[in-house]
Amino acid sequence: MIVDDHLLVADSLASALAASDRIDVVAVAATCAEGAAAVGRLNPTVCLLDQRLPDGTGTDLIPRLRAASPDTKVVLVTGDDSVDVLRLALEAGATGVVNKGRRARALLDAVLHAAEGTLVLAPEDVLRLLPTPGGGLPALGHDLTPREREVLRLLVRARSTREIAAELVISHATARNHIQAVITKLGAHTKLEAVTIAVRENIVSGP
Repeated sequence: MIVDDHLLVADSLASALAASDRIDVVAVAATCAEGAAAVGRLNPTVCLLDQRLPDGTGTDLIPRLRAASPDTKVVLVTGDDSVDVLRLALEAGATGVVNKGRRARALLDAVLHAAEGTLVLAPEDVLRLLPTPGGGLPALGHDLTPREREVLRLLVRARSTREIAAELVISHATARNHIQAVITKLGAHTKLEAVTIAVRENIVSGP
């Protein structure tokens, strides 16, 4: 589903996404009110949400969308590349943020990754999310096993659970268990939050 008040842009985007045999665009809404109602009615897998809408902002709407359809993954699509918007989107529960300056293919990939529950965020945006810590928790992540650190490194590189399983030659269930262990040990609630913490605390390094 797409929520964007520029209907020409929204319709063009819907056509581009619908060209993929893996995506069905179920609705296009132009306001916060229309978006919240449609998400609650249709329960889409992914909602692409504009930040600037006639009756509010995307970051303010995200909690309403998640309350209306908890399983829907929300990706904020915005031309505002400020750290404040990134942080607000994360705190509100977005699965990721895509800048409007990206090409249509990037948005297609974002929809497919979000549908799998994988974070949708450019590496440079992750680095900008939080300031360099002045003190923080120096021992954070000390109890991660070597395999969990491998998994965390792949999460930082925006790998999906399926991709992690394939790269580490482990089962999907085992990869999922490692990811959950990483999230728990870092005191996070989501993969996106775990990645943010890992980057902030420099828990993993290297290419």
